[in-house]
Amino acid sequence: MSKTEFPASGVMQTLAWRVCLMLACGRAAAADQPLLDAIPDEAAAVEAAQRDTRILGWILERGIQALAAPAQGPAPVVIDRQRQLQIDQQSKQMERFFQPVLASELELIRQACGNLAPAARRQILAVGRRAVETTAREFATRQLTGGLGRDGFEPREAIRDVLMEQLRGLADPEEFTAVEREQEVRHARRAEVARVMILTKLDRQLDLTRSQRQAIEADLEQHWDSDWLQALSEHAGLINNYPLAPDYAAACIVPHLGLGQKAAWEEWSRAAGARLVGRTGGVNLDNQGLQTIDAWWTP
Repeated sequence: MSKTEFPASGVMQTLAWRVCLMLACGRAAAADQPLLDAIPDEAAAVEAAQRDTRILGWILERGIQALAAPAQGPAPVVIDRQRQLQIDQQSKQMERFFQPVLASELELIRQACGNLAPAARRQILAVGRRAVETTAREFATRQLTGGLGRDGFEPREAIRDVLMEQLRGLADPEEFTAVEREQEVRHARRAEVARVMILTKLDRQLDLTRSQRQAIEADLEQHWDSDWLQALSEHAGLINNYPLAPDYAAACIVPHLGLGQKAAWEEWSRAAGARLVGRTGGVNLDNQGLQTIDAWWTP
């Protein structure tokens, strides 16, 4: 049997003959003729049915192949020359906004790692500045291609991770551990503030009860995602007459809402969901950060 032929028996044959009969009926109805007149003789009918069966078999085969094929990821974003020039310009602007982030992270390291050798300080500073450039370009690319705020990209963490990786091989082990502990404390403090801000927004928009607030807060804490720190930098403006909806944490919110609240939440998320509109807040990531780098880093 060729690849375009169809099995002559079984369920698939029955399906094919039924489809062919329906096609024949359709042709007869369109011509305003009885079905028997539409098919001149039995031999022609058999031949037509077999032909239609082979065609149907080919169509079904291609459909099965398509279903079995692995899912393709999203097509890469094509950036034309004009867009690339815009990204280049925007990334240079963004470097200025990320400098306070670098200064803040370096200050934490300076306070915990006072024994760093001068050469190590210069090395860490150079790596941090390159991280700012790389992060600014990534931010600008996402901002100008519609990918900002729709995944786990977190600029502060991107800069911090590069610094910590470099510090690991240069700092005294005890001092490096002290930096890690301070980072954990800082992250926990910022996460707690972000949860309060999310709850405040929900309470204002959906009129939560005390038990609902407690349940949502516990759920947020248990399933916390560092990407939700974006709540710290969301501006106070309105989108479609709504504040930005924290739909990135919907799994921790919706199960604790009543029917009327769920309807209001769905309308709110459709009009001004954070996942829909992307990151809209300040690029300085909750505006934490020093403005200058201490001279200790350039001995």
